[in-house]
Parts: sequence; C-alpha cells; structure tokens
Amino acid sequence: MIKLVCPECRRENEPERIYCHDCGARLDRSALAKAPQTEEDPNATHKRVKAMFDPGRALMKKRFFDYSKLILAAVAVAAIVQMIRSPDLPEKPKAPMLPVQISLDLENATTTPGSPQLRYSDEQINQYLGYSLKSKQTALSSYLNFERAVVAFEQDLCRLTVERSMSGFSVYTSTAFSMAVQDGTLTVKNRGGAIGRMPVHPLLMQYSGLLFSDLAVVVERERKSVAKLASVEFQPKLVVLTPR
Repeated sequence: MIKLVCPECRRENEPERIYCHDCGARLDRSALAKAPQTEEDPNATHKRVKAMFDPGRALMKKRFFDYSKLILAAVAVAAIVQMIRSPDLPEKPKAPMLPVQISLDLENATTTPGSPQLRYSDEQINQYLGYSLKSKQTALSSYLNFERAVVAFEQDLCRLTVERSMSGFSVYTSTAFSMAVQDGTLTVKNRGGAIGRMPVHPLLMQYSGLLFSDLAVVVERERKSVAKLASVEFQPKLVVLTPR
C-alpha cells in the first residue's frame, strides 16, 4: 500500500489522508494518481480506517506521553533536590585551631634518612587544610567563595568534599580517590564523587578536574612532597605516609 510522505516532517500517512497526521501540512496526493490501482479487501479498509479514528487509541497515546513527561519532570526535580542537599560533614570549628605542621613533617621525611612513619587522622588533616587554605583565598576560585575542604579516610580510599558559596548559598562537590606512589610518581585513581548528595559515576568524575583545580594548585607543594615518599596508605580515619 502506498504511503503519503509528508513534505514537512517526513511522516508516512495513510492514502486516505489529505493533511499530515502529525504536523498538519497538506500532503502531495499526486503519487496516488500515478500508482497502479489495486483492489483492497473491504474488511481491511474498514479496520484501517477505524484504527485511524479510534479515540481510545489516541487517548492511550496521549496518556503515555503525559505520564512520560510527568516521570521525567519528577526525576529532574529529585536530582536537583539531591544536588542542593548538604552532605554529612563535621561542623565548622567555632575558633581556628593551630594545626600540626604537616608541610614541615613532609619536608623532613623526604630529606632525612630513616625518618619514622607519619600518621595523621582525618581530623588533623582537616585542621591543617582549614588553617593553611585560609591564607590562600586569593589563589582559589573567584567565581564562588571558598568555604572549606574536608577529607574523610576509609580503607584504601580518601573522600574530599569542597564547600563553596554564592550569595550565602552553599554548593558542595565531592570526589573519592585512591592513591599510590611508585618511583617518585604519585598516581591518583578516581572512584566516583557527588554533587551535594547526588552520586556521580567515576567515568563522569574523570572530567571533573576543573571543579578541584584551584585546590590542587594551592596544595601542590604537599603533593610533590608526598610523591617523594615510599608509600601512602589510607585506613579508616587515618592516613599513613612511609618515607623511603
């Protein structure tokens, strides 16, 4: 059976139609005059015409698209809500605390033979980050106000969450990674992340370097020192740094 192709939307229409079923454009019926005339079973014609004007079928189609739009809208709203929710983070210290001299410890560990292992809790690292980053605000992103960076150590994993704010509204971005040192090279492998409380797949987090690039710049000195060590080991609430 010859179909009438709409010149506007390319929808294939039944030969009985004059206007397109989808866009309403007028159809070119000249092709029907050139086509060889064939007899069609009256029952088949009746069924086809009935299907064209079946109100139940049109209603089902309309409901399907309406429900699909509703589900997509609900998923989008849920994603936005998860993105703006604050993750579980320790409370901000009410007064600045004097941190351990981690940068000095790292320098001594890389220059002094026989140095002991360095062991820091995530609380000590967070105190150090809060104190040292406060004096480096100008090197951090100028688009959003940098509030703080928080780490949490798990077995073979470190989670880093950065809080930034704009007009008093906080935005949280998190990344999880493992770390290894070999022949003076520090290798970091991404294990996923999140925006607010919405998880982000590791494949997508591989392209999230821009979110943490300013923080990476201000801790570059510590990163180079860690690369000179023998190993880095993440344990629950603890990081162990072993000198060469």
